[in-house]
Amino acid sequence: MRPLLAVGARLQGSQLSVQALTRLCSVYVFLLASWADTDRLPAVALQGALLAIPYTLLEALVGRPLSAGLVPTDWHVESWAGRVTAATLAPVAVVGYLCATVALPDTGAADRLILLAPVLLQLPLEAFFWATAGTRTPRRANLVPQLTAVGTLLGGAVFVALDLRVDVVAVPAQVAVLAWVLLRRPAAAPAAVRPGLRRGLGVGSVYCVAAAVDLSYTVTLPSVAGAVAGPVAVVVLRAMDLVFGPFHVVLSASVREDVVAGRRGRWRTGTRALTVVALVAVSAVVLASGPLRALVAPDLATVGVGVIALYCGYKALLTAATWLSTRHMVWAAPRRYLVSAVGSRVVAFGGLAASALWVTGVAGLVGQLLVAEALVVCWFLARMRPWAAEVPVAEPARDRDVVPTGGGAGP
Repeated sequence: MRPLLAVGARLQGSQLSVQALTRLCSVYVFLLASWADTDRLPAVALQGALLAIPYTLLEALVGRPLSAGLVPTDWHVESWAGRVTAATLAPVAVVGYLCATVALPDTGAADRLILLAPVLLQLPLEAFFWATAGTRTPRRANLVPQLTAVGTLLGGAVFVALDLRVDVVAVPAQVAVLAWVLLRRPAAAPAAVRPGLRRGLGVGSVYCVAAAVDLSYTVTLPSVAGAVAGPVAVVVLRAMDLVFGPFHVVLSASVREDVVAGRRGRWRTGTRALTVVALVAVSAVVLASGPLRALVAPDLATVGVGVIALYCGYKALLTAATWLSTRHMVWAAPRRYLVSAVGSRVVAFGGLAASALWVTGVAGLVGQLLVAEALVVCWFLARMRPWAAEVPVAEPARDRDVVPTGGGAGP
């Protein structure tokens, strides 16, 4: 029993469990809507896409400045994170409402606002996760998303049994965890500094711009794929993305661990090794199993094994580029990282522009993605060479349960 408890404790403290539970929760809510609330399935699908906004936005504005050591040690981190959250609520609500209006024109105003409730509640939860990771222990911070996900999974059965709308199935768990976090907040130290809104947003503005550029490429890729290679290309890219789902869970966990650890992070970690294993395993299975490809999508079964192999190579290069980008963010000055991040997307967008001129099928599109990602890896390697010239920045105290001067404490 003791070894099992030890394994459970290690999993609870890892980002792997956080990412797995979060993605499982997303799939679970989608399936609930598909089985029991089909009228709201489009709303749930859109909601799943909109939830990427709080995850990305708060990591950029709170998590990455903490990771890069840009937050002064005398700041009260939870107060700063709370003010950043308050500043993002209105913009996220406006963007989400406009997206719902465009994507679901037949829904009423009340339904659109209800759809946005889980998205807006996720903003303070993400902020408290990063604030806790920056001032206390990752294990303690992980409780915020883990309890939210478990509460949503348990609440789903209740919602279906009571015939309640599935697009708010996460709200009770989100509210409960948020209340728990707020009730356990300690009083601020007398000498703690509560930064003004402009200064608080400023430390993460560079990372926010970089994240926005990344999101724009993610949104543009399927559109360009459909335009240059037809609808089959869109289906193939989406199907392969689903097949590589287990790999994406581990890759996301490795990136979050890097951001949480900051400059204390190491290149060789168990999660990074597991990412490589997952990449190789998924690649081998999808290359060897034609029936699996046909099961996922009939269009995926029609493309050749060579195209699948190119896509697997693209995922390998994407993994390397993701890790290099994260480590560069941690160690580089913000402006230098912004140039690097935008430059990498310029290379990627340049590849898409070139594909519009010469690509005629799925094979050409995947080949272009592989070449462009190889250039991105070379770009980051070249940008990371002057690491030794960077001036280290003092980062807040971490990995302890005592609130540091100017720091907040989580749940």
